[in-house]
Amino acid sequence: MSINVDHKLKLRSKKGQLPFVELNGEEIADSAIIIKELSAKFDKDLDASLSLEQRNISHAMISMIENHLVWILFWWRTKYPDQFLKGYKVDLQHALGLRIPNRFLNFLFRFTFGRKWFQGTKKVKAQGIGVHKPEEIEEFGRRDIKVLSDILADKPFFFGDEPTTLDVVSFAVLSQLHFISKEVSVPLRDFMTESCPNIIGHVSRIKERCFPDWEEICSKLDLNAHLPKPEPEVKEGKEGETEKTAEQENNESDKIEKELEKDKADEKEKTEENKEKEEAK
Repeated sequence: MSINVDHKLKLRSKKGQLPFVELNGEEIADSAIIIKELSAKFDKDLDASLSLEQRNISHAMISMIENHLVWILFWWRTKYPDQFLKGYKVDLQHALGLRIPNRFLNFLFRFTFGRKWFQGTKKVKAQGIGVHKPEEIEEFGRRDIKVLSDILADKPFFFGDEPTTLDVVSFAVLSQLHFISKEVSVPLRDFMTESCPNIIGHVSRIKERCFPDWEEICSKLDLNAHLPKPEPEVKEGKEGETEKTAEQENNESDKIEKELEKDKADEKEKTEENKEKEEAK
């Protein structure tokens, strides 16, 4: 039986990666290694029917997706944190498992996520994508998606009537782009929708085939919609417990607000100091 665990954006593998799985007590990290190990364990090779040439094409395309296209999406998230939150309708309170109101968490996220010193931003630059101009990065993304579209052509899946590893990997990344809320302007998503309709069809086919409970998962944020649910326990709270919880939340909110105000004040002071130094030159 497979069980998905909510990592609360905190849990990582020993390699510091997501996703990772635990199989019979053994931790397996990195999606490529996970697929390889699970294929061997359950004797299921998604690429068994592929020719040598097709396997080579699959390897090249997966490398492009995992080492190039996925970084373009990551760049978009760090560059536009506000659009990231709106586009995926992220509930930070739920994702982080905190009681702090979302308005404070959202502000803190936007304040930190796109900063130059933020680890994600540093990673994007270190990888190489982040040093380019936004329009150049978007062009890189369009070219990657167009290549995938050309290979797919009018086939249901990349190599015929049945999905292979390339279909799985491409869905994992392209679905992140396709399902961004239409309320948010994302040029790369719009390009894929308008210029590569076969890719949109491919994403839909994988979704319908592998995730019949997609809507339930997305609406309820249920990581294990495939498992039966126990009856909810009804517990009588102690008198005054509600008031105490509300008081704790208010204290946490006040603390966050004060920290944010301090950060803004420090940043303003630093800006003024730099301005004075420039004027003194």
